[in-house]
Amino acid sequence: MIIQEVELFDGFSEEMEEDLVKIMESISCNSGDVIFKKGDPADNLYLLQTGAITLKVAGTKTMTLLAVRKGEVVGWSSLAGRDTYSATAECTEPSKLIKINKEALDKVLRRYPSYGLLFYKRLAGVIGERVIHAYQMITKTLEENK
Repeated sequence: MIIQEVELFDGFSEEMEEDLVKIMESISCNSGDVIFKKGDPADNLYLLQTGAITLKVAGTKTMTLLAVRKGEVVGWSSLAGRDTYSATAECTEPSKLIKINKEALDKVLRRYPSYGLLFYKRLAGVIGERVIHAYQMITKTLEENK
């Protein structure tokens, strides 16, 4: 079960895992499919089961920030108080994902406050890692363009 492979949910009770599985929706995407675009309403969190996703930020140039692999999450903007996604997520190969609606997830996390706190602590770690990675990519790009 994917929930046991994702660090965000590691060590949660069996009862909570069962509640989480009830709100998960499996989706399949082809290479080139866009899961969400920067500026779209941030309504869902996605867990990658198979395949690969690239996160891109558009500005004067489009910059690829991160390639996401199995077990990683995308769409965390939906849980970080943002109304819209901050990047575009595109499948770079056929992929299977789990889609979790942020409102439904919030209801489950409220029923299990101690696990909810652990979930958000882990999510903060994911966000921190992504920020560090983005910073490294930006720094590398700036150095190459000197």
